[in-house]
Amino acid sequence: MMRWSKVTGGALAASLLCLATAPAAAEVTVTLAAPTTPALGEIVAGTMPTVFRIGVDGSVTRISGDAVRLSNAPVTPPTMRLTCGLLNLANLCLIRNIRITMAPQASGTLASVTMFHIGAISGSTFSGGTPPDASTMNFQLNPVGLGNVVTIQFGMDITVAAGQRGAAATRYTVNTDFV
Repeated sequence: MMRWSKVTGGALAASLLCLATAPAAAEVTVTLAAPTTPALGEIVAGTMPTVFRIGVDGSVTRISGDAVRLSNAPVTPPTMRLTCGLLNLANLCLIRNIRITMAPQASGTLASVTMFHIGAISGSTFSGGTPPDASTMNFQLNPVGLGNVVTIQFGMDITVAAGQRGAAATRYTVNTDFV
């Protein structure tokens, strides 16, 4: 198994910086651009943990709890882009599946990603079908080909701690490997 990229993304904070680590032997890029990271805006503190669901279409719904989001506007749904380039090992993109793992990351804030929801995909297909919602996603894509761009829209549940107000940052990681 060869690990070829890791990206850290975030949610809730409009000014979040997404980082990507370039692989040493193959030109593969995974991007979670900051402009597509959901920013829920101002939150009025609740007395209990509150879960907000960001749909794959950008809709925002309070699932449980009593915190209040001051805006009722949709957000830009999170979007992941994978690109397989043309260097030495890039031909693996023609024949090998790609495993993607998405996991929440402890960020030291009072909000966290607690569930991922996979939506639309373009540029490839899921191996074994669309993955079910999960707190940590682990799924595979069929070979994507050279130079193709794969785009995956996804949603997430974000739990905001009791007493949290304003905008809180959350983080998650995306790891990719050839299978």
